[in-house]
Amino acid sequence: MGLACSNIRLLTLTARKADCEYGISIASMRKMAITREQSALAQEYNSKLQTKSIAYYDNGQYNKINYNYLMGYGANYTAITGGTKPLKDENSMILTDYKGQVVLSADYANAITAVLGSSAMDSQGRGGTFSTDQIPAMLAELIPGYTEEQFKTVIDGDKVTSSYEANGVQTITGESTGNSTTVDNSDTATSLIQQLVDFYYPIFSAAAANGWTTEYNNEIKNNDDYISDGLVSGTLQLTTVNEDGNYDPDTSLTYFVTAGLVESRTDSDMREEITAWYEAEKAAISEKEDWLDIEIDNLSTELESINTEIQSVKSLIDDAISSVFDWGT
Repeated sequence: MGLACSNIRLLTLTARKADCEYGISIASMRKMAITREQSALAQEYNSKLQTKSIAYYDNGQYNKINYNYLMGYGANYTAITGGTKPLKDENSMILTDYKGQVVLSADYANAITAVLGSSAMDSQGRGGTFSTDQIPAMLAELIPGYTEEQFKTVIDGDKVTSSYEANGVQTITGESTGNSTTVDNSDTATSLIQQLVDFYYPIFSAAAANGWTTEYNNEIKNNDDYISDGLVSGTLQLTTVNEDGNYDPDTSLTYFVTAGLVESRTDSDMREEITAWYEAEKAAISEKEDWLDIEIDNLSTELESINTEIQSVKSLIDDAISSVFDWGT
């Protein structure tokens, strides 16, 4: 009976020993996986630290680049003539995609299709080239209050003719006529239209020569970092267009950074945020590793105890067998 019980006990201990060894093996493999996870985290952290953003400088601070700064405010042309918002220093600096098509807002696209027809834009939101002769009509669609003929006159280098009737002109001239007077404001009107042409014409002439697209509008609207990230990755491009709307060669992002038109920088606040994220992730991984270490230690201690008990049971079995043979002898 003692021999049978000892054999049962030996089998039970052997099974438990196998379980402990298997548990230690699994925990060790999980620790190896955590080591790889730590390495991947460190690589991602370093990669994030190297991430740059494209910015412009205005009002004493750096601002992440956005569509409005590069391409204007669509139909809100008062921002250009009134100077209420920051605008780029170089009007011919145009935003395109990697295919070379000009990235247009919905306002710009609507002005084009109003002149060319809805078929000018395909189902993907892209449009082809068109004649620059149609740009004055497009500008008139985009900007209420000015006519196609006025834009054409200024584009051709001439001065528009403009006047209005004013009452009580004595407040301006010092004369007490009390009569309605025709005021010639051709110079003022021409100056305002010229500002609009200076800004908008390069955009439309580039689209006329190279095609255009609106397919990025949702991403631009929903992601404040989309323009900056796109310029860094190369999905989006900055180009300089000449009077014919063609792109000047060798105007890469580096060119615009060197020229001081945009800034390539790593934001210190972003570095702090990334570091905080890294420390939190590293702490979570370390906690998992600590639990695995405890599990391995517990299993190792149990395994050592089992091995000791197995040796003891084997000794009992050997003694029992030996006593039987001695009795027989």
